[in-house]
Amino acid sequence: MDFEDEFAALTSGTAFADRSDAGRLGIEGADALDLLNRLTTNKLEELPEGEARATVVTNGDGRVVDFVALAAVSGGLLALTSPGRAATVIDWLDTYTFGEEITVIDRTADTGQLSLAGPAAAQSLERAGAPVGGLALDRVCEAKLGGASVVVWHSLPGGADGYEIVVDAADAEAVRAALAAAGAMPVSAEAWEAYRIANGMPAFGAEFGEFNNPLESRLLGAISDDKGCYTGQEVIARLQTYRKVQRRLMSVALSGPAEAGAQLMSGDAKAGTLTSVVRGPAGYVALALVAAKQATAGSVLSIDDSDTSATLHDPSYALSTEPADPQ
Repeated sequence: MDFEDEFAALTSGTAFADRSDAGRLGIEGADALDLLNRLTTNKLEELPEGEARATVVTNGDGRVVDFVALAAVSGGLLALTSPGRAATVIDWLDTYTFGEEITVIDRTADTGQLSLAGPAAAQSLERAGAPVGGLALDRVCEAKLGGASVVVWHSLPGGADGYEIVVDAADAEAVRAALAAAGAMPVSAEAWEAYRIANGMPAFGAEFGEFNNPLESRLLGAISDDKGCYTGQEVIARLQTYRKVQRRLMSVALSGPAEAGAQLMSGDAKAGTLTSVVRGPAGYVALALVAAKQATAGSVLSIDDSDTSATLHDPSYALSTEPADPQ
C-alpha cells in the first residue's frame, strides 16, 4: 500500500499504526495520584476508574520533562509516555518519592500499543468485537480483540479523534489481525508521522522538551489553572499571568520544500523555527515554534535562504484541547 492510500485511510476511513515505541507504565499505590498531582500540571486529586487525563511533567524551571496520558484501570494507573521517555519519567517520580506508597513498573517491553484513527475507527472496533460505541472521549474500557484482552482508550492519537489500544506484547499480532479483518488498514510510521504533523500534534524532542515550557507547545488542555502547587507552577503561572510566553506552536502550509530546523523570517528578522516537516498528499506541511508577536493565523513568513513561503494557521489539536482565548 502506498503512502497516499495510507494517509487517506487515516483521514477518511480507518487505519492503525503500531506505536509500541511509546512508553507504557503501570503505577500503583495509595499515594500515586497525590504524588502525580504534586509533580504535574493537571488536576489529579481524583481519577475514577475508567477515566483518563493528560498532564505534563515539568521541572522546577517549568520546562517539559514529558507529556503523559494517565488512565485509571483495574489495579491502578496506566500511563502513556513519549517514545524513549519511560525511564526518564520513572526516574523523575523516584527522585520525588520520600516514603510515599507508590510502585512504578515499566511495561513498555511486555506490552504493545496500536493507535487507531479515522472517522470509521469506532465502527472497526465494533466489527472486531469491542463494544466502544458509547465510550466517551477520555474514557477507557477493557475489551476483547482477536481473543486477546486489551485496554481501549478513546483519545486523540496523532492529534485527532481515535483510540489507543494497549495489549500484552504476546497478543499484539492477534489484535493487529483482528483490526485488519474489521477493515482498518495498517499504516507505516511515515504515514502516521504525516498524520501527526497535519493535525498539529506536538512531539517530544521536536515541539516540546526540556528546551521549552508547555505553554509554547500549546499543551494548555493539560494544564489546570486552579489546582494546588506543583513543580514548575510558579514559572508557568507567571508566564500566563504576565503574557510572557515567547513562542507559540503553529501549523504551517509551505509553498515548497523545506527541512526541520529551517528559520522562519519576517522580512530580515528571525520569526521562528520549523520543528517538523513532511510532504503530504496536498503538499508540504510543517509545525513551527513561532515568536509570539508573529504567531497569527494567516500570517505569511519566508524561509531563510529559500523561495519557499510559509502560511501559518492554528494547529487543530490545540484548537480542540486548549481553553478559549489562550495567551
